[in-house]
Amino acid sequence: MRAIRVGQVPLKFAYAGSAAHTHDAYARSADYLSMLTSARHEADALVATGVVAAGALALAEIGPGNGGRSRAFLDRLADRGLPCQRYLALDFSETLLGLACARLARFAGDRMSVDSHVWDIEHGTSGSVERWRVGPGPVVGCLLGHTLGNVESPVEVLANIHDALRTGDVLLLSVALGAAGCPAPDTALAPYRSPEFRDAALQPLLAAGLAEADLEFALSWRDDVVVGEAVLRRSVCLDGVPLPAGHRIRCFQSRRFRTRDVIVAVGEAGWQVRDAVQAPGGTHLVVTASWR
Repeated sequence: MRAIRVGQVPLKFAYAGSAAHTHDAYARSADYLSMLTSARHEADALVATGVVAAGALALAEIGPGNGGRSRAFLDRLADRGLPCQRYLALDFSETLLGLACARLARFAGDRMSVDSHVWDIEHGTSGSVERWRVGPGPVVGCLLGHTLGNVESPVEVLANIHDALRTGDVLLLSVALGAAGCPAPDTALAPYRSPEFRDAALQPLLAAGLAEADLEFALSWRDDVVVGEAVLRRSVCLDGVPLPAGHRIRCFQSRRFRTRDVIVAVGEAGWQVRDAVQAPGGTHLVVTASWR
């Protein structure tokens, strides 16, 4: 409730509880998939570094969404001779983790173990990866599909992930690029102008007790960030607190990055960048880094 009153609701709440199901619907839309780095390019970037031996891949994926892209990513790794043996899904939303792991377990059969653990990467580190780890081999921590662009503090999140892993482990990160690599604002906003996205962005506010009829939804482009805001059409009282007409609540943000800033942020969080490759078209970057 406090986040609604101050006008800034962290995006992670759009994936939790009942909102997990609206996100699941949106994540299956063409608009959603068009904005993300191809799972093929992410997998190829990991294979190209040669950091993990074939037949010994253990992946801890942070923010697997509904599991659809994760499956495409794992498929591509297997096609490239690097099948995953053990997979750990990590997310703020227990509900969304359940949806993702159910999809991945059906896909994996007995070829890959699938585990999950709730972890809010914006609020500190976690011992879940260490408890899940088996043997001395490296774990590849994956933060894919531009998840880093949705958090409040990218450097803090990268540091929290670093502190959850150990020497020898690897970070695989993908982000959307801004500046020269970003399309015009109208083009950047176009994939978000769908009923599925609006439903997903507003769901946390509806779950908190606001009525859809009382909310306008506005999109804007500010300094390489897509911002989605709910605007109250009339004054309302929420949990005993009055909110005036026109009150704006930021319920979505998607930051675009510059290549140099990503490399600096990864280094400041304790990682050593091994490779940084732009996907074809120049709108996405895939970074591989080692723990140091």
